[in-house]
Amino acid sequence: MVKLSDNNAYKRGQELLDSGMCREAIAQFDAFLAEQPDNWKAINSKGFAFQKMSKYTEAVECFDKALAINPKSVEVLNNKGVTLSMRGLYKEAIVCFEQAFATDPTSLEALNGKAIALQHMFLFKEALDVLQQAYSVDPKHPQTLLSIAVTLQKLKQYERAIGYFKKVLSLDKTNVKAWNGIGVTYQLMGDNDSALKCFTKILNIDSTEIQAWISIGFVYQKMFKFKDALKCYNKAKNLVDGRYHHKLYDGLASCLTKLSEFDQAIEIYKHIFQREEGKKKWDAQRSIKFVNKLKRKKAIGMLPDVIPADAAAAASSTDSDTGGNKAAVGDEA
Repeated sequence: MVKLSDNNAYKRGQELLDSGMCREAIAQFDAFLAEQPDNWKAINSKGFAFQKMSKYTEAVECFDKALAINPKSVEVLNNKGVTLSMRGLYKEAIVCFEQAFATDPTSLEALNGKAIALQHMFLFKEALDVLQQAYSVDPKHPQTLLSIAVTLQKLKQYERAIGYFKKVLSLDKTNVKAWNGIGVTYQLMGDNDSALKCFTKILNIDSTEIQAWISIGFVYQKMFKFKDALKCYNKAKNLVDGRYHHKLYDGLASCLTKLSEFDQAIEIYKHIFQREEGKKKWDAQRSIKFVNKLKRKKAIGMLPDVIPADAAAAASSTDSDTGGNKAAVGDEA
């Protein structure tokens, strides 16, 4: 139960938004805006709530209204840029981040946002150049260090990437994003055991960390341990408690597809399609078509084995090697 203050509807909306109650927050912002329709901060907060709900069109409309009132707000420009990036409109997002940076050359949010958009456009070297600018502003900024590490990861400079993740951990040993980044890097290097140790480390810090369960599930999928992966995804699903989480739903649908649970997979992809906009929406549509094709092949007995015989044997032979991690995951699931 959220404890509401006795202050105005805007402050109550912020409290609700901070608690993840986005619909209720929007209702409070609307009540406040009925009295003060030109309050750009409230309009911006309403847009941010829509962004959290993956309602990107409505979010951008709010940010545009806020910018019409205060066109030089770095906060609103950055929020609009992030939302456009989430929609897959990376060039438009970069324009917003550049406008924010022109207003405030120390805006790390603008530089990091631009770099992430460039990453999505596969312009990793250009992204790294932007992040070096951010690093010169603040060499101890955790998000900048994480973004540099991820970019190096994309450039397959894995040891350097791990080095930057460790710089974050030198500032905060409990930073789950850094532990997750190191785990993903090990995974890309083909070291699934080290990856699992990193993700399990996160669960030792916080057993309710949703991303860790998703990451472990993904590693198990790569190891062809789909039933173990499903346990992890279901654990994460219980933790989100009915809230939408794209990475979870996408991983769960993929795992169910590998287990030939096609109807369940299709329902989850449909849910993604209904909730998302832009690239994620169309990726879900393509996945629905692909799973339906597999379903038809299964019906006529033409579906090949999901797990090749040699891969299944390899997965079985690694059970004892990953027993410690598997036990930790199984106990929680």
